[in-house]
Amino acid sequence: MTPRRWIIGRGLLGRAVARSRADEPFTAPVPWDDPAAAVAALSEALTRFVDASGSDPLEIFWTAGKAVTSTPIERVMVEVDVFRGFLGALGALPEAVRDRVTVILASSVGGAYAAALEPPFTEATPVAPGSPYGEGKLAMEAALREATEAGRWRAAIARITNLYGPGQDMSKGQGLISVLVRAHLTDTAAAIYVPLDTLRDYVYEDDAARILSAMATRAADTAPGTTTLKIVGRGGAVSIGALISELNRLRRRRGTIMLGGGGDARGQSLDLRVRSRVWPDLDGLARTTLPEGLSRIFQAQLFGAANPR
Repeated sequence: MTPRRWIIGRGLLGRAVARSRADEPFTAPVPWDDPAAAVAALSEALTRFVDASGSDPLEIFWTAGKAVTSTPIERVMVEVDVFRGFLGALGALPEAVRDRVTVILASSVGGAYAAALEPPFTEATPVAPGSPYGEGKLAMEAALREATEAGRWRAAIARITNLYGPGQDMSKGQGLISVLVRAHLTDTAAAIYVPLDTLRDYVYEDDAARILSAMATRAADTAPGTTTLKIVGRGGAVSIGALISELNRLRRRRGTIMLGGGGDARGQSLDLRVRSRVWPDLDGLARTTLPEGLSRIFQAQLFGAANPR
């Protein structure tokens, strides 16, 4: 039976997960600006999702969240509390329904390992958050593990490296690649607040989505109450300096870079190399090379400039 999917959060990753398979996922509006109303809407939508599923397996992908590394702890914990509220609704479902559920939580490599030492980091590396954002992500991971064990469904946590793609929400202050591409196209300066030798693993949106979808299938075969942790990335770190050089090569000219400038670089590690030891065969689903990904962003931004909404 094909699992019924519900993707909670339709940003860069959520939209990519939605198109990773041909079946149409369940959708429901959520008033994220009102935490209490968001929990109520999620609970009501969960009931409708279950009622529409018959006896099919259920996959729930949590890709929601607006917090970044500079977000204050109070705002971060609001997102954590909404997630906990949703887990409470999930735990109240009948046992027979919970047995059909697999939950995938999109978490963050940067959040988990920002202050960790001795990269490359693996799933066995002790976590060391460097910001409230990281603390929040780890709190959500812990909440999911606890609820999964108690509720006897299955779950997987995807600690994702630096996600990029044409659908990046640049209003969040994230998405270095999209910022650099826009600077090239508009002949404006791109501000960078970390050293150029900072190492990151950049994974393309559709590659990450394919891995998350495969994780859901794999996790469904684990024992009830099991939560599996996997690092999701491209598997090769690139310095920011090398990234800029590749952009210059593709555009055949140099872009303007402004270093420093008073930006907020809290929670940013110099070296975030990773190596996944869990379900490593799924890593082969990350097939998009950096030049291919950069070219797609260029084309998307060019199209957007030529066809403004």
